Amino acid sequence: MFTRIDKLVYKAVVPAVLLCWFVFVSFDALIGLLNEFDEIGIGEYDVLRVLEYIALSLPRRMYQMFSTAAVVGSMLGLGSLAARSELIALQAAGACKVRIGVSAVWAVASLLLLALILGEWVGPKGDRMAADLAAQSKAQGIAFSGSGLWLRDGKAVWNAKRIVVTGPGQIDLWDIWRYEFGQDARLQEVVRAERASFRGNLFELANGSRDRLADAAVESEKFATMSLPTFLDTGLIESHTVRPNQQATRDLYETVRYAKVNQLDALAFESAFWYRVFYPLIALSLAFVATPFAFANVRSGGLGQRLLLGIALGVGFFFTHRTLINFAETERSGLVLVNIGPPIVLIALTIWALRRPAK
Repeated sequence: MFTRIDKLVYKAVVPAVLLCWFVFVSFDALIGLLNEFDEIGIGEYDVLRVLEYIALSLPRRMYQMFSTAAVVGSMLGLGSLAARSELIALQAAGACKVRIGVSAVWAVASLLLLALILGEWVGPKGDRMAADLAAQSKAQGIAFSGSGLWLRDGKAVWNAKRIVVTGPGQIDLWDIWRYEFGQDARLQEVVRAERASFRGNLFELANGSRDRLADAAVESEKFATMSLPTFLDTGLIESHTVRPNQQATRDLYETVRYAKVNQLDALAFESAFWYRVFYPLIALSLAFVATPFAFANVRSGGLGQRLLLGIALGVGFFFTHRTLINFAETERSGLVLVNIGPPIVLIALTIWALRRPAK
């Protein structure tokens, strides 16, 4: 149940976070739009499809920008209360600094629910539709659906449940089916494999079976490895594959579980999974860390100083956190620690700063 303190902080923080959220997402979408303009003219990819592509990516952009909007918006909202001496009045009424900070966190948490809905349900579907739109506009024979990636390769059609891009030109297709058709469009061959790795102009298939269909019988054989030539443009597949950081937590978990069962490398998916698991904690800790600055001399610097300080905090945390994650990925260990550690350190430092006696 909200108290008067919560309501006062809520009315100041939520509008500020919403405004910052709108501005940051708009800038991010504008940058994405400018980048996509370079692709206009490839196939049927025109201005209308570019705008549709950006519109479909908006939910994911809103999710990614929320943590930055949380820290900047909290600083602006609490700063406005400090500028009107309302924080001093709350302290005089018996509210401690930590309690006011918790109220700001509750205000941000109400918007975090919307961000999580966008990031876990709406965003991944929108990115999949955007990838499908771009792929179909730029080239024929590539499509994404609920059953995975569909590729036309000459007289054959590939279906892969999961796609892993390990580097430029390095693509692994997991849980694949390959259907080959004859001149009369009749199915001639079906290949099933656990994995297909792109190697030059070949796909190296592992642990599968091949069925050759004839009028009178079906010839079946199993194989440990098999090479198949391909006409596929792997660069096109790579550019329109939904990246791990754009996938929902449930999809990432299923990919990691599948990789462990089949002894495959899913480091990028595991890293993205743990980041998403602790993303709510990261966003709320950034909102909380804005509290001490509202009680400092920030109010004397005005709106501009609060805005710059909030952006510096958000950007600084992002790059520091990203560096730690990259280090953990290089060492192939500590992914949980580098995701949960920084927000906990922020919370501890904020509580220390708020309880420190004023000089």
